[in-house]
Amino acid sequence: RSSPDGGGSRKRVREIAERGDDALMEEDVDEDESMRLRKASRPTYKQVVGKASGRAWKLPAERASKIMKPDALRGIKTWDQRMKEKAAKKQFQATIKEANDAARAKRKEEHERRAKKKQQKEENRQRTGEGLYKPEITNTKTIAKRGKSKEFKKQKALKMV
Repeated sequence: RSSPDGGGSRKRVREIAERGDDALMEEDVDEDESMRLRKASRPTYKQVVGKASGRAWKLPAERASKIMKPDALRGIKTWDQRMKEKAAKKQFQATIKEANDAARAKRKEEHERRAKKKQQKEENRQRTGEGLYKPEITNTKTIAKRGKSKEFKKQKALKMV
């Protein structure tokens, strides 16, 4: 609570003013003290004066990372950079889509080829009559051998033969 001119307490300033003693007003102050007082009277931050009151306010502080790192390292991109990235991404997705479509077409073609081959085989079998009937076994040894097998006995029990 010192006076505006840095002369001590109010009581002391009032006493000096009443006596009118200017010699006591100017005290011996060493250089370090005067430098400290001069620095203390001046704020270390930029001041923004308020409109209504005229009081000086501090600017809002910035993060240290914002000051130290440039915009590019913090991930802030310009409009042109964003548009380039967007175009590259679109091109990449188009390339992937083309590759997927080509693979899908190849699989479909293979499927159609196999279906066509299967149909051709069936037509040939129908035309020649092969595989439609089972030839009768006339050899007695083969009939006797089959009669002893487990499979034939099972088929006979299930009346499949």
